[in-house]
Amino acid sequence: MTWYNYDQKNPGSALPDDKTLVTTWLTRLNLQNIEIENYLNGVETNWDDIVYQTGLQQDYTTSISNRTDNFSYYWSLGYADREGVKTGDRYRNFRSRLNLESKVTSFLTVGLNSQFATRIGGYLAADVDQREHNSPYTTNEIDNLDSPYRMYPSGDNNTKNPFFDNLYRDRRDINHDFNANLYAILKLPFGLEYQMNFTPRYHWYEYMNHESSQHPEWAGEGGKSERKNEKTFNWLLDHIVRWKQEFGNDHRVEATFLFNAEKGQWWQTVAKNQQFTPSDVLGYHNIGAGAIPSVSSNDTYKTGDALMGRIFYSFKDKYLITASVRRDGYSAFGQMNPRATFPAVALGWVFTSEKFMEASGSWLNYGKLRFSWGQNGNRDIGQYDALASLNSGLHPYIDQNGNVYVTSQIYINRMPNNTLKWERTASYNIGIDFSVCGDRLSGSMETYMAETNDLLVNRSLPSILGYDNVKANLGTLTNRGFELTLNANVIENRNFSWNSSGTFSFHRRKIKHLYGDKEEIKDADGNVIGYKEADDLANKWFIGHDTDQIWDYERDGVWQLGEEEEAAKYGNKPGDFKYIDQNNDGVMDNDDKIFQGYTTPRFRWSWRNEFTFYKNFNLSFMVYSHIGQYGTFNRAANTGGMFDRYTVVDIPRWTKDNPTNDYGRLGSKNIGSNYVKKTFVRMENITLSYNVPQNFLKRFSVQNMRFSVAVRNPFVITGWTFGDPEGGDTTLRTVNFGVNFTL
Repeated sequence: MTWYNYDQKNPGSALPDDKTLVTTWLTRLNLQNIEIENYLNGVETNWDDIVYQTGLQQDYTTSISNRTDNFSYYWSLGYADREGVKTGDRYRNFRSRLNLESKVTSFLTVGLNSQFATRIGGYLAADVDQREHNSPYTTNEIDNLDSPYRMYPSGDNNTKNPFFDNLYRDRRDINHDFNANLYAILKLPFGLEYQMNFTPRYHWYEYMNHESSQHPEWAGEGGKSERKNEKTFNWLLDHIVRWKQEFGNDHRVEATFLFNAEKGQWWQTVAKNQQFTPSDVLGYHNIGAGAIPSVSSNDTYKTGDALMGRIFYSFKDKYLITASVRRDGYSAFGQMNPRATFPAVALGWVFTSEKFMEASGSWLNYGKLRFSWGQNGNRDIGQYDALASLNSGLHPYIDQNGNVYVTSQIYINRMPNNTLKWERTASYNIGIDFSVCGDRLSGSMETYMAETNDLLVNRSLPSILGYDNVKANLGTLTNRGFELTLNANVIENRNFSWNSSGTFSFHRRKIKHLYGDKEEIKDADGNVIGYKEADDLANKWFIGHDTDQIWDYERDGVWQLGEEEEAAKYGNKPGDFKYIDQNNDGVMDNDDKIFQGYTTPRFRWSWRNEFTFYKNFNLSFMVYSHIGQYGTFNRAANTGGMFDRYTVVDIPRWTKDNPTNDYGRLGSKNIGSNYVKKTFVRMENITLSYNVPQNFLKRFSVQNMRFSVAVRNPFVITGWTFGDPEGGDTTLRTVNFGVNFTL
């Protein structure tokens, strides 16, 4: 009775009927009238079944090809129609490929490899986030035009039908791509060969979108439209000269020289409008009918070039050496350093060709020791990061008489750096290739050590300079790693074969040097006893540590009942995540953050197997694993103001009767981040195929035919239970049925 009366204006002396009791309980849970009604009537809706679907994906390709002594061609047409897992998500793709090659004379060959594709998107997927907001006791009334719950399934604007907004959208989203490679190969005297490659790429993008004023929430905008057009044109031009020569039976020399030039341009025009009169029924087809137009454009331009020379020498195919030097240029770097030079050298020794290894020939079939050193560059920056950027806008000012004026202004919003240069990595690599037991087992082992200097970073600047940061070359990063690859022909007989291959690797890196700024080292009494290079706390970069190492508060379970006084020091209550105050000063700040795990895998491995049964049946699978990485899972804290109403997934929570240390109370306060291990083993794919026997196909003038079924991402083994440990909340699982045949 006390439970029923505590919020009643007129407390009763006797309990009401069961329906009234249930209604009271549901009302206190903040369910709306329609939800209470559906609960009482046993009406439930699984919104996951509505907003997600089993997508049908179709892909068809047909091709013709032929070859003569002087001419060959290949032409294919393809069509794909792919649905996603979200209801309404879909795209279509049309593609064509044409390859031509002609031997014009005995010394001249010309050819073309080209591909054109059109991808048609614009299909409107359901707003799957709304499934979190809609309780099971709401219903999908999207097809009932007269329902008061068509837009808001619960009757209030905390929920929305996941299909409603798309009823008032009109969208066109199309990509066109054309890629080609035109080449000519000219054979010259004395073993020389010249090749020219011209590789253009065109990309066109069309995006049009209209949001209708008929939508109850968008009516005030009077209709809103956008038209966006983008065009990209890039080209590469290579001039390659090769020379090959053998001297006797022991010496072989090859030389390659390259001159490369490239250019890239991009154009964008965006037109927007809203408040259409007298009507927005034509949408983006008549974008000029709006009263609040907005037009913008953007064009970019970049160039690059390269010179390269490489020489290879082999003595008896036993001692190998390759030396190269490359000079690259890129327009995005500062005017003082647009180019950089990158040398490299590689040595190889086939030690199984030595006489002293003949005794091991019964089990060691091949062995090669490799060593290489080289430098390469990174140019992954914005095209104008080294330049100042000018912006314009309106600025008010007041004259001496107090009159307010508005005038246009031009100001610099990016600091230039004309000394910006290439990021440079120098690496050493030592490896061994081997084959043993009659080539039944082969593989390679290699380790590398690399050091990257002049990293391209955004360096934070003092606000007094007027800029937040500047693109600069700073710091040194070291990398080291190990990789192992094994290939085995496990079983080979008339009716069954088994081939297996696997890889194992790990990679480590740490910051060796940053900006060169010094900070004091003090003893326990505050005396300066030395200096060290300062870390970058803003970016969480620390000298001697990996950039992916976690530096944060250390979580220590959840504040429990009886710890109210201690929790209050940090603004917490029982049910909030507890973090360790490392220096016990009563304040959580940077001094309490420590190094913990890593956000990238510590180890990686993969394993692929292929089985052949009775020559015509093939079964293969591939599995891989990432080990030791951590990721954030702050949903476990149950923060937010609506967790009493909805959540993404069914997450446990702390209560006084369930004093867990893994999850917070509803509406908790979380002052840090909750890190969980995301180690996993994933079955990447399983494929079963059948090759129809040739003697059967000959009756139908078919050269070959293969039927296959493949499952991609069939399962993953992990301790992580909320979504996919690698791909977020949703990762696709596909089943593919294929037929391939040649006439």
